[in-house]
Amino acid sequence: MTRTHRQLPLLALAAACVAMTACGGGGGETTTAPAAPLDIKVLSSRSELVSGGSALVEVPLPSGVAASQVKLLRGSTDVTSVLSPSGTTALRGVVTGLPEGSTELRAVDAAGAVLATVTVKNGPITGPIFSGPHQRPWICETETSGLGPAPATGPCQVASRTDWYYKNTAGSFLVLPGLTGSLPTDLAKTTTIDGISVDFIVRIESGTINESIYRIAILDDPKNPIANPWSAGGKKPGAGWNGKLFYHYLGGAAPGYRSGSNSITSALRQGDSIITTDDPLSLGFAVAFGTRNTFGVGQDDVVSTETTAMIKEHFIKNFGLPKFTIGSGSSGGSMQVQLIAQNYPGLLDAIVAVRSFPDQVSITKDVLDCGLITNYVNSIGGTATLAMNKISAIDGYPVNGSTTTCFSFNWQNFANVWQNPSNSSFDSSVPVALRYNALTNLTGARGDYWSGNANSFGTDPLTGFARSAYDNVGVQYGLKALNDGVISKAEFLDLNEEIGGLDTDGKIVARRTVGDPVAVAAAYKAGRLNSGRNLTLPLIAYRNYVDLPRNIHSRHRTFATADRLVKANGSRDNLVVWTIAGNSPSSPNMIRESLTTLNTWLDTLAADTTTRTYQQKVVAAKPANAKDACWDADGRRIDEVLSLTPTSACNTLYPIFSDPRIVAGESTAGDIMACQLKPIALSDYAVTFTPSELVRLDSIFPNGVSDWSKPGLHQSMPDGDWLTFGATPGTWTKP
Repeated sequence: MTRTHRQLPLLALAAACVAMTACGGGGGETTTAPAAPLDIKVLSSRSELVSGGSALVEVPLPSGVAASQVKLLRGSTDVTSVLSPSGTTALRGVVTGLPEGSTELRAVDAAGAVLATVTVKNGPITGPIFSGPHQRPWICETETSGLGPAPATGPCQVASRTDWYYKNTAGSFLVLPGLTGSLPTDLAKTTTIDGISVDFIVRIESGTINESIYRIAILDDPKNPIANPWSAGGKKPGAGWNGKLFYHYLGGAAPGYRSGSNSITSALRQGDSIITTDDPLSLGFAVAFGTRNTFGVGQDDVVSTETTAMIKEHFIKNFGLPKFTIGSGSSGGSMQVQLIAQNYPGLLDAIVAVRSFPDQVSITKDVLDCGLITNYVNSIGGTATLAMNKISAIDGYPVNGSTTTCFSFNWQNFANVWQNPSNSSFDSSVPVALRYNALTNLTGARGDYWSGNANSFGTDPLTGFARSAYDNVGVQYGLKALNDGVISKAEFLDLNEEIGGLDTDGKIVARRTVGDPVAVAAAYKAGRLNSGRNLTLPLIAYRNYVDLPRNIHSRHRTFATADRLVKANGSRDNLVVWTIAGNSPSSPNMIRESLTTLNTWLDTLAADTTTRTYQQKVVAAKPANAKDACWDADGRRIDEVLSLTPTSACNTLYPIFSDPRIVAGESTAGDIMACQLKPIALSDYAVTFTPSELVRLDSIFPNGVSDWSKPGLHQSMPDGDWLTFGATPGTWTKP
């Protein structure tokens, strides 16, 4: 499904399909050839990515053809009864009974002439549709999610259910006691973003889609609920729905092999790792998400995207067609929304990236580096135990107490999780007996990042394990610290001589790690690295400042996204960056701030009928408050363009730090997975090496050092949009 601005409007399409004329033989008479069939539009998904055996379609009415003259055929079966008028130019309806595979839908007139066609390709509601084979084993957690026992065999799939809640005047959500009797006396009201006052009654639908447990919440009337909204006798959403969808993504980064679990009530309030609020629902947005939209359940953004597409498709068929969809996620959720916008454009119309990282694959480098640096300091030690200010200068993070962020539990945990296939972050739902063990279970489930994304990176034919793109060849750890005079030449040489690398099982080894060239190339081509391509949609990135309390969500990550947008699109004018204090009660509610801002932004964008490019329209539609800013601890807003200037007002309040790769010379874009090498150049150093030190430096980097002025090895843009991953790991096709 593509954005409205990227689709040719239906009326324009019909006008473009003019009758063709041809000169007849003989007397030179002119005859009119039959008009070429129009296109039936699939509104619930892309036509080749239908799921669940049904699709919402729109059948255009050619000029002079009445609705009563149109018959819709599914193959050879008449399904005209599903259609209802949509204005005066089209018919709409949900076609059911689609078998798996391809089916032609044809609209014909009374004489049987074909008026419009489309071929749809339907896949199972359990998936996969385009992500490639799902992981196996797969633990189905429907019972812990309140949906009953998992199937004994087969895919993770159970029947859906509907629950009703209301918000009372005390601010609590309670189960609605009945659907037909009197409403509770303590029922609260809410005013939607359109200014309409309605009862705060929430309908929650729960079920399984794509082997993920989904929740859909919407303000609804229990006495006259939404039902079959596309049929003639159906009930469309009432005034409580503002016509827009808020899709929520959660963070973390951990092994999968499971559906994940959540609760019914998790649909009532949404959090951004800063606060939790019911603002999306109270403003009238429908809310949707699935367990595989939690990055801590599998860390696979393609499966997350697929889950999004299938849940949104289900929403469209059963509730309504959103005017637009806003995707919002914090931390690992921020990675998802950016990668969805890059790789599957049109699925989300605007995104909110909270406490953001640009993606996962590009930050594996410096996180795994942190593991190596920590091991060097704690276990090897070099010439002497390094003082904390020296460690901070090497890893780029601030000192907090007796350590730096690089040494924090979270970064050390992720340094283990992302490369070690038998890491401790497996969920307890995945039995130990099913997990990989280098001594006892070589064919078990591997829990590292690369294995979770084997459909993208491919597998090594010699080992059968997923290919890894981690590479630290040529990286001069602590280069800036050396040139700034914080560490000595001996400390610099010791560090780089002893730091080592990681093997396939995440164990530290003496040699540097050479990234698998197939995996390095796939990081770019398969879209696992956020290049900034397609990220021209409205984008708000906000964070609360937590760098100094030693938190992994450091502010410098925002610059990676900003720099990549400029590289890919020529500007980052569509990106709005907001920073608030770490834990101040005076800070604004950024969930509400971002939602209301994007609502205005998208409404204005939708009203733009000029010939400007989409990118130009997005910038022109920005509301007045959609500009870079920070808020101090007292909640005062300071409008200031994002920059690296240390003395600016916002950067004085919230200083910017870095990471091991930036200290080693990489740019803040951080988009080089494996660097090209160059000969050692003495001009790169602010120190003078002795002849013996130069010999040692040459021995540490026998093939040269990182050349950050050049693109990375195999660096490229993604192969295309809407890639479908194949049965063979590391393969994909374009639409």
